Amino acid sequence: MTGRLKVAAELIQRRVQAGESREVVFADYKLLTDTEKSEIVAAALDAVETDGKSNA
Repeated sequence: MTGRLKVAAELIQRRVQAGESREVVFADYKLLTDTEKSEIVAAALDAVETDGKSNA
């Protein structure tokens, strides 16, 4: 994942955690390709799984 994509992923993750719909958030990032969106979703899911395991 590129640096630009990592920053976008963090911003998207924060907005979704704040209660916004993922679809609404992604609509604001029109320049992201479907592949990049998939990478962001995968990274977010990975982060959730990692957090879940460390808190158990």
